[in-house]
Amino acid sequence: MPPILVWDEQEYYVTNEPAKVEEVGQKLGEVTKKIKTSKKPTKNKESNTLQEKTEVFTMIEEEKSDYPPLIIKEAYSDKYRVVRPMLKQVL
Repeated sequence: MPPILVWDEQEYYVTNEPAKVEEVGQKLGEVTKKIKTSKKPTKNKESNTLQEKTEVFTMIEEEKSDYPPLIIKEAYSDKYRVVRPMLKQVL
């Protein structure tokens, strides 16, 4: 199972891509439930890799996109990382 965060009914892929402090926007909330890595998160604010209390922020983008990424900051870390929307495949 890939590393996933569910936020506002959207699945986000948790990357190791660092985010710059100046890209960090408004705080949206925190991850409220961590499930097993082998499971797929389905509920809002749930992740299979991010611990509870991981903070979630908007990303300040130079160009607005239809599917903007978010930024996360884990409770034990001072680093910010990018999470990118996983687009559903339309056949």
